[in-house]
Amino acid sequence: MTEHELDQKLDEILREFSANSTREPSPTALRPEAPRPEARPVSASEAKAAPEPSPRQTAPSQPARRDETTTKGTEQSSRRMDTAPRRAAQAEQRQGERKTAMRISLGAGSTLHLVLALLAAASMLWGLVNLHPDTVKTTAAVGTGTQKTRFDMAERVNIFTANAGSDALSDLVYIPKVYTIPENDLVAPKPNSASFGETDDPAVIQSLIDKSAELLDGQELIWNSDIVRFEGSKMRYYCDETLLVITWKELRDNSVLTFAEVKMADGSQLRRALAGNSYGSGVRMKATDMANAVNAVIAINGDFYDYRQLGITVYQRQLYRNNPALVDTAFFTAGGDMLFSHRGELTGEGEAQAFIERNDVVFAVAFGPILVENGQAVPTFSYPVGEIANQYSRAAIAQKDHLHYLLVTAGQEGNYARRPTTNELADYLAALGVQSAYNLDGGQTATMAMQGTTVNRVDWDNERTMSDIIYFATARPGEGENP
Repeated sequence: MTEHELDQKLDEILREFSANSTREPSPTALRPEAPRPEARPVSASEAKAAPEPSPRQTAPSQPARRDETTTKGTEQSSRRMDTAPRRAAQAEQRQGERKTAMRISLGAGSTLHLVLALLAAASMLWGLVNLHPDTVKTTAAVGTGTQKTRFDMAERVNIFTANAGSDALSDLVYIPKVYTIPENDLVAPKPNSASFGETDDPAVIQSLIDKSAELLDGQELIWNSDIVRFEGSKMRYYCDETLLVITWKELRDNSVLTFAEVKMADGSQLRRALAGNSYGSGVRMKATDMANAVNAVIAINGDFYDYRQLGITVYQRQLYRNNPALVDTAFFTAGGDMLFSHRGELTGEGEAQAFIERNDVVFAVAFGPILVENGQAVPTFSYPVGEIANQYSRAAIAQKDHLHYLLVTAGQEGNYARRPTTNELADYLAALGVQSAYNLDGGQTATMAMQGTTVNRVDWDNERTMSDIIYFATARPGEGENP
């Protein structure tokens, strides 16, 4: 808006304001004086009848009153003569002040519009940078043709805002930060290499546990300083404000068991990765390579889904396979819980899809059997996969508490070649206090990976390529990433 246009706009507003507002009183109406009574002559009789004033009541002499009256009249007359031009000047001044104020107001409005425009542009730029096509979430029921799509941009904005507020108010009040990983991100945040470590001193692990008190939120760990570790083995760990991982080895019934206890801050940190990053790609990779590619802190093999066509398979909320007649299925929810369906359940695609949506399932694996359910060992005597009654290297995933997991493998190591049956493994895990546990693919596939190496000893010391892993990641943004 030009200066001339702004002046015209202001004049129009002022004219409208003047027409609708109460007018200023005229100068002559301002504090009108009461009319003075005219003097009349006093008769001689009235003068004689009037009482003689006392000395205290004697008024000033008449000539002095006339002089005072004359002087006041002259001043009032002069004041009346000056009032009209002064009032006009004051009115013009007030109008100028209003005009200036309105000019400032309009200028401030223009500034506000500019600020709002900049904020809108910044928001659009943020969306273009952060709203990658992979943030679109799609769910589809197999064979139904129905599809639902939603974005997790609002979730990202909410988390960014909450953490920015936590930083801004850190000196006034403690507000815990919220960390999560976008569900469909194929790569998790990169873990801090300084947060990894290895030790044979239980006091070091205990110090990490003490440091993680807020993350643990009163939950007790399975690991304790009294554990008799496998001879010559060390404990490996990772610790930041979103993830605590402790690994160790034990000798039980002449079987070497490798454990990884995990406490995470958010359910999004429990994830599944497929070799080739898509279902049915046909790609196979070593667990250590897959774990490195997705920035896993700790990983374990999955169900080797492309090797057999049994059970229910879900990936990124999509139901890809529904053949539940022979094997149990483990479902993992957005909230970080593990749920089961038993073989023979959820046989219809619609029924399976309803279960997925009702329980907010993100992915599922199909191997089994279920080892522990509701804190009790589940004995199994016949099962189509996994050589459950033979000595066979094992891998399993167990949930102890909310956002609290235990990974375990059992295999040959050193002079110990015995390996447990699935029922023996179920008894071990139930005795440790887990609430649920599920058997994963075993044999040479049984692999636990951390920092590019295996934590357990893989059969024949030869890591096998596979189709998928289950892993845990830090939710703490890596260097250069937004909080």
